[in-house]
Parts: sequence; C-alpha cells; structure tokens
Amino acid sequence: MALFQATPSGAQPDDGIVTRVGAAAGRVARIQQEFTLQSQAEPEPDERDALARRARADAERVLDEQGLSVADYNAVLTAAETDAALEQRLLEAAREVI
Repeated sequence: MALFQATPSGAQPDDGIVTRVGAAAGRVARIQQEFTLQSQAEPEPDERDALARRARADAERVLDEQGLSVADYNAVLTAAETDAALEQRLLEAAREVI
C-alpha cells in the first residue's frame, strides 16, 4: 500500500512523509553528485556501469532506510513539481541532512 498517492483533490502528504522524502532526496542528490564526478573521471565503460549500479543500490538503500518505496518517493517528488508549498517543505527537510 502506498504511503502517499498524488490525487487531483490536492491531498498533501503528512509531515512525516515529507521529512523522510526530503531527507532521502538530500542523500540521493549527494549520491548522484558523487556518481557524476566518479563517472566523468572513469574512462572504462564497464567501470562506469559498475559505478552506476552502486549508485542505484546506494539510492535504493537510502529509500529503504527511510521506509519509502521508490513509488512513494517518486509520487511525492512529482507532486512537488506543481506544488510550491510542498516543494519548499521538501527542500527544508533535505537541507537538514545536507
């Protein structure tokens, strides 16, 4: 069962979900930055693929640690694309872990 589903009625995720998604997003952003730097410095395609697999596994572990499914994480981030207040709540939560 999904923790949050975006609905046309404008339902807002509760603070707990926003905090967990924001925290995860901050950590995932760091993983993405590290992957980008390492990938750019790696000349071997096989090694870049291995780096990508590790980055994906690290990001999935972050979501798991926050008790989030990929679907819930994506749903909240997608909802924030059209909801400035939700986006601000996520940014505040992400800043706390950066």
